[in-house]
Amino acid sequence: METTRFQNRIDWIISQVMPEDTLKRAPHGIHSLLRILAYSKYVDNGHQSEKMLSWARQILGWRDLQSYEECMARLVSGRVRLTWGGLSEYERLALETCHPAWYVALLVRIFGRDFALRILKRDLRPLPAFARVNRLIVDDEDLVARRLQGSKVEGVMDAYRLDRTKRPEERTKLSASGKIILQDLSGIVAGLAASPKPGQTVLDVCSAPGNKTTHLAAQMNNEGQIYSIDLANLRLLQWKRETTRAGSSIAQAIQADARSLPLNNSADVVFVDPPCSNSGVFARNPASKWKITPVLLKELVSRQSAILQSASEHLRTGGILVYCTCSILPEENESVVGTFLKKNPEFNMVVQDPFVGSPGLRGFTKCQRFYSHLHNCNGHFIAKLQRSG
Repeated sequence: METTRFQNRIDWIISQVMPEDTLKRAPHGIHSLLRILAYSKYVDNGHQSEKMLSWARQILGWRDLQSYEECMARLVSGRVRLTWGGLSEYERLALETCHPAWYVALLVRIFGRDFALRILKRDLRPLPAFARVNRLIVDDEDLVARRLQGSKVEGVMDAYRLDRTKRPEERTKLSASGKIILQDLSGIVAGLAASPKPGQTVLDVCSAPGNKTTHLAAQMNNEGQIYSIDLANLRLLQWKRETTRAGSSIAQAIQADARSLPLNNSADVVFVDPPCSNSGVFARNPASKWKITPVLLKELVSRQSAILQSASEHLRTGGILVYCTCSILPEENESVVGTFLKKNPEFNMVVQDPFVGSPGLRGFTKCQRFYSHLHNCNGHFIAKLQRSG
């Protein structure tokens, strides 16, 4: 996890002691070892780097490591100087904050240098975990809360921030029984913003792995109907396990492309959580930041707009539509919603409850944003719309 979090800086350090073509030819195990050694020495202040090298020699064998001994010795001895001479400003910031250079430049342009650096630096530390008490199973919330060993989040129903514990097995039991759902605070707030009522019909678009589905079902007290749409069969299998464990009995899974929904009926609530860049979860899932590219970002925006338009056509008059992403980029959020509103004037932005994040950008003050450095949870965006007559 941590070598992935600091990956570009670590690879730059390795490149100072080994030619790039040699590194590319290195077997996977040796490449991984070099990354671990570079992390240990230059990120983790040399913690156990010599011991790690000793273990590696036992595991990989001296024959396979022989031609890399000089490089490993230079890494472990700390002889690599971390100087960024000859790099552009964004290349230097990319190595300092461990993000792609294009992404650093994009955040600086959107948020300004100071705010962007706060976001980027916060991604270098893990986030706290959160859980939601599952009302479909739990009768005594206080009893569960005591076993959970967490701090209740003020203003957010059923949400707890998990404290450090020496007995994690108790939380494992609570999760396995469905009494708690491990879910980030921002996702819990998004589900509450939808506020479906018992007896209503809900369209849950891009629903896997199912945490939000179970939250919608809990708010409905398992009364009504939820149609859960997702394209990937494996994700729907995960959705099935999650909804079964959580005791949700009103959700029906439908495997389909959300850009062309195979439904004729209308819904009281439509919840849209489309695929996104995951830029809000780089602190929790650092592998995501090395997968996103400017080209892929543009493709995602196009897909998000198509999914939102398709889902909105199944919302009845007076109904509520929630659009959310785990991205902090306006291209995937305010821009998508703004374009949608221009094309669909019968939709209006409405106030969210609870509102514990920050107001949206570009005048979308009724939208809700979460930033990891401000709210200590995943970055997230939530827009709540209502279809008028």
